[in-house]
Amino acid sequence: MKFSNFRAGEMLAVLLSATLSCAIFSSAACATESKNATNKPATFKQSYTWYDGNRERKVWLNTQLVAEFNPDPQGEKAVKSAYANAKTFAVRRKQTGIRIWQLDDTAGVASANIKARHPQGKYSPVLHDGASSDSRMRALPGNVIVYFDPKWDEKTVNSWLSARKFEAVKKLGVGPNVYVIKTGPGLEALDIANALYRIGEVKAAFPDWWQEVTTR
Repeated sequence: MKFSNFRAGEMLAVLLSATLSCAIFSSAACATESKNATNKPATFKQSYTWYDGNRERKVWLNTQLVAEFNPDPQGEKAVKSAYANAKTFAVRRKQTGIRIWQLDDTAGVASANIKARHPQGKYSPVLHDGASSDSRMRALPGNVIVYFDPKWDEKTVNSWLSARKFEAVKKLGVGPNVYVIKTGPGLEALDIANALYRIGEVKAAFPDWWQEVTTR
């Protein structure tokens, strides 16, 4: 094969250019592969049950996130005291009154650890509607929504609450005898809601969830 139309310097330049192009392409491909690996949704193992009316639903625990409600500087100090590498986590659409922290894997004990440093704070595990991190997030700011028998009068409702040492925060206008019952934040709210539903004395009971706003 003859290269009579190329001088030696020109031929070297062409070869170097082709080699550089291959290297750039390979580097870009590796970067894309690395980014895709980083963005791969995490999967979760631990699930919890809650009752949407009489429908049993599940949520999955994200052990690397914790939600802080009504965040303040003292709350941030408590989080970083418990987890030095903590950083804020960007939700898909910003919502007021909540700050989500990304932590090292905490096996689900972050809320309790942070609460011990800031007892006045409101912290909750972050849960997902599916078993992967790309599903919608939920958290538990506290309180339970309870649907009492529509036939009960106010006196009967108040008697029921008093007997069980519950406090009604407010009555909702979405139907007859629908109340918000005061509880602490976190899994306490979920446990109380499930217990109220399972004893069969109320029509429905579920946590007053915070839910991530998503676009369809």
